[in-house]
Amino acid sequence: MTTPGDVVYHLALRDVHREMGATFGLASGWSTPIHYGDWQAEHRALRSDVAITDRSAGSRTMVTGTDALDTLRATFAGHLEEIEEGRSMRSVRLDAHGMIRDVVLVTRTGGIAYLVIGEPGQRTETVAALKRAIQPDFDARVEDRTESTCLVAIAGPGAGTFIQEHLTDALPARLQTLQAVTFEFHGFRALAIRASNSGEDGFELMTAPAVAQHLLETVRAAGKQMAGTMAWETARVESCIPAYEPDLGGGLSPGEADLDGLLDINAGRSRWLLSAVLFDGDAAPAPGTPIVIEGAAAGETRSAVRSPLLGASIGLAIVQTSLATPGTRLDAGGVGATITAKPFYRRRS
Repeated sequence: MTTPGDVVYHLALRDVHREMGATFGLASGWSTPIHYGDWQAEHRALRSDVAITDRSAGSRTMVTGTDALDTLRATFAGHLEEIEEGRSMRSVRLDAHGMIRDVVLVTRTGGIAYLVIGEPGQRTETVAALKRAIQPDFDARVEDRTESTCLVAIAGPGAGTFIQEHLTDALPARLQTLQAVTFEFHGFRALAIRASNSGEDGFELMTAPAVAQHLLETVRAAGKQMAGTMAWETARVESCIPAYEPDLGGGLSPGEADLDGLLDINAGRSRWLLSAVLFDGDAAPAPGTPIVIEGAAAGETRSAVRSPLLGASIGLAIVQTSLATPGTRLDAGGVGATITAKPFYRRRS
């Protein structure tokens, strides 16, 4: 995590969240809502209807100019030259050893303008990497928009209907997965990207803080559910979607993170594999708990949650590649567990 010193960042709409009953917690240098009183109800809404989450802790960086694409290509892996205007692509930033340092969503918002949405704790490092990629003769600018904008996620099987009925009737009909478009809300422009890290249909809306406040007020007026990080993280792990913290930090290659095929990039080192693990009983071991297989050290746990949907404790763990086979039994700090196929949950439609 690259938050400098002991700085704690607060969401622009912190007071609004407090009025809505939020309990706050600290993660990746940001104080964010953990829940709004009943995280399991928030999780049920996300899986069965629609839930709204303030994801403004995630970094937002604009890269513009005639050499913006070359700047991005020097910073992130993958085929960024294939991003058409109004489209998005998932990517990663790798260090000199091929290890993942950030997980990003790159959106081409204009002909020579791109938005990079990254992980909260990697913001400083990624902005610095983008600036280093600008050569002396480049026409490119990097602008950190994290603290001047908000990012509101609307996700769930009813997300499209909610947006159509309460925000704008233009988006769901014309917006496909990983497509982006600007729209007007209360007379202000906002950017909508059809993407979600919850395993459900969803939209990421980047707006000015005042517009985001209107969005949350609309949610409250419609009787829809706000969701904190407990509900969102549980859904993410159920869908086996890795986050930089705690899943990828410490050095994993794209292949070890099981992202090389998804992103169509070089796999790199293959010592570990980020595996899905089903724990015995109710326990969800803390990240970093050592994993032992047949008496020998074999890895460690990363994300771990109790899933009310599945009635089980589940998680992601790095396991030696030669041992990471579904059905393998292991011990995680005294808790028995079994490696299983990914994902734990997939919506069928």
